[in-house]
Amino acid sequence: MKCPRTRTPLKKVSVGKVPVYISEACGGVLFENQTLKSFECPNDKRGKALATHLSQFHSELADLKERVSCPLCIDTVMLRRFYSPLHAVEIDECPGCGAIWLDTGELEKLQSLMLSEKDRAILRHELMKEHEPIQIKGAPHKHDNWNRRSDKIDALFDIASYITRGW
Repeated sequence: MKCPRTRTPLKKVSVGKVPVYISEACGGVLFENQTLKSFECPNDKRGKALATHLSQFHSELADLKERVSCPLCIDTVMLRRFYSPLHAVEIDECPGCGAIWLDTGELEKLQSLMLSEKDRAILRHELMKEHEPIQIKGAPHKHDNWNRRSDKIDALFDIASYITRGW
């Protein structure tokens, strides 16, 4: 496999038994489908180790907007998209195999945006609080017991609210 930016060979490295492919020429890294999740947390040993290892190969690239081909699916051009709704880190993702290419420095940026599990729970709770109470109104159908349906929906939101407070 070759680096999509520099066309130099990628080096397979196992970090905590998870294989990744790094480019020593530019500091980029290729993650096979779903393996990026193992490295996105900055407090995880795996994420720290990979970020530290990649930092020694950091180099400036000419044009990050240039579309690249997937190293695994050679004839497939990777899509450039934002990793999260925060629109802070753009990644290259293969529409065929789901592989993700991170250019130099993008792993560190991605890790700096990740929330801890406690922060996620607080955010979920705040979102639920912001959207309470929800009233669903509508005209009843002749074969419908609308009051019963409304009670079920209210119960569903009560359960969701209870679960998010429990974290």
